[in-house]
Amino acid sequence: LRGAFDDAMSALRCYRSMLRVAAGMQPHQREAVKAQARKEIEFFRDVKDPAEITRLVKLFEDKIAYARMTTTRHPTSNVTQPGRTRIIYGKNGEKLDVGTPRDKAKYTNWDGSNLDPDSVKRHYRGLNRCGFRDNAHAKGMF
Repeated sequence: LRGAFDDAMSALRCYRSMLRVAAGMQPHQREAVKAQARKEIEFFRDVKDPAEITRLVKLFEDKIAYARMTTTRHPTSNVTQPGRTRIIYGKNGEKLDVGTPRDKAKYTNWDGSNLDPDSVKRHYRGLNRCGFRDNAHAKGMF
């Protein structure tokens, strides 16, 4: 009896997880994913075999994982900011002037012989994230 309860709870956990994934989707995708989740949970009502329930839970978890991979993290982030905006506040906190977006600076202090330390740090963080630790593998080639 305990195994059947655990299987039912894992099915409900998967259903709720799928609904959470659907909540982060675009509205036109959300309804289709919710309908698919309802259809998936219907399979669990008629199945009594624990092995079959375990297999269905595994398939449901695979579908959830695929939905997470193909869904953007922040659905509202498709609006990009065109540039920088300058906002000036007064002494008491109200906005005095909302500037217009402007492009990046046309001139910079940083060039090929004088590197921007923030850019270098960002570059090395990206290399570390991709798995590049050092250049020891290439030292014997030259």
